[in-house]
Amino acid sequence: MSSFASIFRSALGVAALLVAAPLAVPAAELECSDTAVTAHGNGFSPSPEQSAEAAKTEWLKKALAIYSDAKLESAKDAQISCVNQGLYSNCTISAVPCGSMPAAPKQN
Repeated sequence: MSSFASIFRSALGVAALLVAAPLAVPAAELECSDTAVTAHGNGFSPSPEQSAEAAKTEWLKKALAIYSDAKLESAKDAQISCVNQGLYSNCTISAVPCGSMPAAPKQN
């Protein structure tokens, strides 16, 4: 099996885990943003798992600015896509953040 197929299979496995994770809070108690938040990791990483974690970390930073208790597990329409360049990959996550506590407005 080629290394590309192996990396692609790993990226699909990570994506399936992120999307299939159960919700921690019942959806009826959560409010959701009107728009999706998209984020990607900073540059390419040597493994699909590291790329997915980097994208998740960046997405969470943006989502916490909207809901202070946002989590990827409670987001709607979560999608992850990864691109590979040689042995390296970079993932992008897009999801609508949901939470029960709106974040405080940023002060200038």
